[in-house]
Amino acid sequence: MKAVLALLVAIGLGAAGWYLVRDLEPEPRPEEPAPAPTVFDDAPRGRESLGNASLRPTAAAEGVPRHLAEKNRDAIAALEAGDHARAVELFEQCLAAAPEEPVFGRNLAEALARLARQQYADHALMEQALEHLARAVELDPARDDLAQLLARWRRQVEVEDTFWTDESEHFHLSYDGSREELLHRGQRQILDTLEDAYLSFGELFGHFPVQGDAPKIQVVVHRRESFGELTGLGHWAGGVYDGVVRVPVEDLERETPELRRVLRHELVHAFVRSLGGRNVPGWLNEGLAQWLEEPFDTDRADRVRQARKALVGHEAFPLEQLEGSLASWSDPVLIARAYAQSLALVDHVQRWYGERLLYEMVAGAGEGKTPAETFKARTLVELAEVQRDLFETLR
Repeated sequence: MKAVLALLVAIGLGAAGWYLVRDLEPEPRPEEPAPAPTVFDDAPRGRESLGNASLRPTAAAEGVPRHLAEKNRDAIAALEAGDHARAVELFEQCLAAAPEEPVFGRNLAEALARLARQQYADHALMEQALEHLARAVELDPARDDLAQLLARWRRQVEVEDTFWTDESEHFHLSYDGSREELLHRGQRQILDTLEDAYLSFGELFGHFPVQGDAPKIQVVVHRRESFGELTGLGHWAGGVYDGVVRVPVEDLERETPELRRVLRHELVHAFVRSLGGRNVPGWLNEGLAQWLEEPFDTDRADRVRQARKALVGHEAFPLEQLEGSLASWSDPVLIARAYAQSLALVDHVQRWYGERLLYEMVAGAGEGKTPAETFKARTLVELAEVQRDLFETLR
């Protein structure tokens, strides 16, 4: 228990939140410009990484020519729709026409940062991602979050440039080629685990992330020390997803059972991101990752029992409190309960309304609907009522 509390304290002190600070926090809706100018016996294994702190693009100031204000508005709409390249193009035009207008520079920096994060998930586009992020930092030097992210990415490239790579049908795996246990057998074991999970999750979500022009999912295996250096996480972190699945491994043979669960957990985050975008609330994203990390029903049932036990005697957190990051939370006991509640609620929904509805709520988020809206459309029941029912069963 002391180890769990130490882990959760680390989470609460800012190294990690619901997804590690703000990685999958929903991107805020931009302003429309004016037409004129545990205590759960073991802690969550996976994390979403630093590097997705998004700012709200703003409307053009009074006095800006109408055509530029409208172009800025169109760029904001493109950014909101996920068309980052188009947003960059339009903001570039605004800045070129009015370089003295600070709003255009800040908006362009945000668009470049989002485009860079999108490219970061594709190994072949990493150089472009670095260039775009470097320009974003130049345009908005007050953004310490972007400067820190750029430094971390550059360090990752430096460390991983010498890594050995292997590929399977859906994954690009990188690791230190001097590690014989990975080079001779471990890499195949890891890729087989990922491919099995990919097929299983694809059928469950009704969606396969690697299709069409989508890149293969990147997976990087680090030693624990370098994992901590490159992610900013401590020894307590079992893995991270920041557009790339990253896992620390010291002794492959000894850690294999836990590694399988970590890989599955992080892969769930990749599926959620691909299908639901960045608007999937924390409780659903993390609840699904915990629920699906266990490949066997008996193990999953044990985890759910632990989660339910952790909630007995407590009031439920309102769902809106669990939508985004828990980075601002400081109480490790409350953080553990939030994770327990997310897992228990996911299990309760599938038990009474069917597993398929969970994945429909993720897909709905990708279409701009909240899980509560998707849930009510399918069941005519308020999601908040279902949570109340869950806590009634704990009395």
